Amino acid sequence: MISSLECIGLDESRLVKLFATDFLADSDAAAALNLLVNKALNDGFSFDIASAYRSFSRQCAIFDAKWNGLRPVLDEREQPIDISNLSAAEKVAVICRFSAIPCFSRHHFGTDFDIYSKSLLPVGEKLKLTAYEYEKDSYFYPLGLWLTENLNSFGFIRPYSGKNMGYEPWHISYEEKAQKYLNAFSFDAAVAVLLKTSYPWAKPCVDFAKNNYKKMLGIIC
Repeated sequence: MISSLECIGLDESRLVKLFATDFLADSDAAAALNLLVNKALNDGFSFDIASAYRSFSRQCAIFDAKWNGLRPVLDEREQPIDISNLSAAEKVAVICRFSAIPCFSRHHFGTDFDIYSKSLLPVGEKLKLTAYEYEKDSYFYPLGLWLTENLNSFGFIRPYSGKNMGYEPWHISYEEKAQKYLNAFSFDAAVAVLLKTSYPWAKPCVDFAKNNYKKMLGIIC
């Protein structure tokens, strides 16, 4: 049985190393991803991982860096915006367009991966994980088409369509196992953990999550 601590990135005891990397993942998701990677290689391009499981502390570090202007925050057009003059509630809302609140990220499950293809990334180009990389005539456009054709056959979906949260064509999820984590997820347990922290954004994040946590978790997509 999956515990509430596993759902919010506080228990890594059942995760496994992902291939020959330092990434961690749910074992069932890792096995399915391996098949997907091999299919991509057979079809002529690499299938690489930018992010897999993220702990609660790692997600806190990401969110805190954006809150404090140490990481860029993007608007709906994926352009950097200045959030320094926004209210706490406004800051949370714009950060959550592309970054989930700690305790409310599918990356805590170990079933979700941010992917790209090194073989398609132009020499000297830095990976950005933005939707424009997947637009027609851009370098990951062939990868996007391939994902549309192959993901479902291996049990994967793309949970962020852009209807409610930011469009993330690079984010894939092993659906069957992710659903088990979603079924075990406890909103009250997540809130309790978040409010025990000393982060200034914890309370406004809880206020935002009350009406939006299902969107962040890809339940409403």
